[in-house]
Parts: sequence; C-alpha cells; structure tokens
Amino acid sequence: MDGDGMITITESAQEYLVGLLAKQDAEVRGIRVFINDPGTPRAETCIAYCRDADIKGDDERRAFDGFEAWFEARSLPFLEDALVDGVIAGDDEGV
Repeated sequence: MDGDGMITITESAQEYLVGLLAKQDAEVRGIRVFINDPGTPRAETCIAYCRDADIKGDDERRAFDGFEAWFEARSLPFLEDALVDGVIAGDDEGV
C-alpha cells in the first residue's frame, strides 16, 4: 500500500511491531488494521493482533519484513494516506 495513497507503516514502526509479535503465542499471525465506526465523528483506527479467526474473506493482506498485516476492506477508503510511525521516548516505545 505504500506509494499508492494508502497506509504507510514506517520502518521504525515495523521493527516495533516485529518485536511485539515475537512475544505473542503461535496463534497470532500478524496484525489487523481496521476502523471502528468509519466515516463518523467517533471513528477510531485500531491495530490489533490477528489470529486466523479474525481474518475476513475481503481483508487485504500485505506482507512486511517479519510480519503480515490484514486491512479490513470497509476501512480501506478511510486509511488513504495514513501513517503508522514508531516513536521512542526514553525507555518507552510505541506506535
């Protein structure tokens, strides 16, 4: 999705996610990105651990270096030009 107007996950965010995913059980396949209440004032972008049961048939799959991500189809139009970036502040890290 990089370069085509869709969500970008920076290298630092990818490294952070790889570290988080490495600590999860084997059932976790990657991450799932979706928006609760898309197109409304209550919209909230979510990144969650993804297991087989979480993957929907119309999700868009994308492989990254060290993990896979699934993007909810109905959320894709709202993720255009979105950026996920890793931030390091002292000893605290986050996405």
